[in-house]
Amino acid sequence: MQHKRLTRPGVLQAISECDRLGREVFLADNGFDTAHEYFLIHDGRLYDSKAIAGVAYRYDTGEVVKSGDFTGGKRIADTLTALGFRVTGEADWTWPELILACDILYERGWDATVRANDPVVEELSVFLRSLDRDSALSEGYRSPNSVQRKLENLRTAHPDYEGKPTRGGKLDPLVVAAYLADSEAMHETARQIRADAALAEMRRDDAEEYPNVEDLAGLGGPDAVVSALEGAVNRRWAARRERDPKLRKAKIEQSQRDRGEVSCEACGFDFSRTYPGHGDLYIEVHHRVPLHVSGEVESTLDDLVLLCANCHRMIHRKQLWLTPEDLCQLIAEGRDGEAHQS
Repeated sequence: MQHKRLTRPGVLQAISECDRLGREVFLADNGFDTAHEYFLIHDGRLYDSKAIAGVAYRYDTGEVVKSGDFTGGKRIADTLTALGFRVTGEADWTWPELILACDILYERGWDATVRANDPVVEELSVFLRSLDRDSALSEGYRSPNSVQRKLENLRTAHPDYEGKPTRGGKLDPLVVAAYLADSEAMHETARQIRADAALAEMRRDDAEEYPNVEDLAGLGGPDAVVSALEGAVNRRWAARRERDPKLRKAKIEQSQRDRGEVSCEACGFDFSRTYPGHGDLYIEVHHRVPLHVSGEVESTLDDLVLLCANCHRMIHRKQLWLTPEDLCQLIAEGRDGEAHQS
C-alpha cells in the first residue's frame, strides 16, 4: 500500500463505514484485527488506525488491501497525522509524569513493587488519564497496569538495585538520579505539578520549554540533572502564566485587519478553510525569540508570528531553533524540489 495515496476524504469515508457497520463487523469484513497501540481519534471516538487506513486506501484507489498487505504502526500514524487527524499511541512518559511516578517511590521506598491495585497507583492513573482525554479513550493508556510497569522501570533504575533493570525509557535513570540528588526539591516539584494540573501536560508540542534527552544525558552528574529537570518544569510553569491571551487575540485581529485572513505566515495554511466552522480564528502564536531564551520580556505584536501547528513544531524541532524567515526558505526549497521532480 502506498501511504502517499491516502487522502483525507478517503479516511473520512472509512470512518463513516466503521460507524455504520460497527467496529467488530467493520474489522471482520475488511480483514483487519483490533489495534493495540495506535488509534485514530475523531469526534471523540476511537478507531483502529491501520484498518481505517486500509479501507481509506480502497476508497481512494479502488484497490482492496488487508492487514497483511502493509505495515501499520508509526508510519500509518504519521500519514494520518499529516492529513490532519489525531493519532494516539503508547506515548513516552513525559518529564512531569515521571516526576509524579518517582514521587510515589520516594514516599513508599524503592525496595518493593507497588502494585496496580494500590490506591496511590490507581489515583495517579486517573490523574494522568484526565490530562489527555483523547488518549484515555484507549483503555491501556496510563492504566494502573501501565503505571505499575513504569514504577518498576524507575525502581529498577535505582543504583542500589541488584537485579537486572527492566527496559524503560531514556529519561527514567535521569529522573531517578534527580530524585536521589535532591529528594526534597523534586518532591516539591511534584507538589507544584499536582497543584497546577496544566503543568503535567508536558507534550512534545511544548518542546521549546524542555532540553533534549541527549542534552540531559550529557550533563555533569545528578546535581546538574536535577537542576535541569526542575528548571524545565518551573520554566514552563512561568511561561504558562506569562503568555498574555490578550496579546494573542490582538495579533489575530491584526492579521484579520492587515492580511484579510488568519493563516500561517510561513506556509499559508488556513484552519478555517480546511475545517470550515471548526477552525475559525484558530492559529498558534510563536515568539520570534522563544520565551525560554528571552526570559521575562514585554512582547509587542511585532515580536509574534502566526504559525500552523506543523510549522511551529518545525521551528522548535532542534535546540538551535529556526527563525520564521529560515522556515519560509525551507518551505520554498521544498516546493521548488517538488516542482522540478514533477
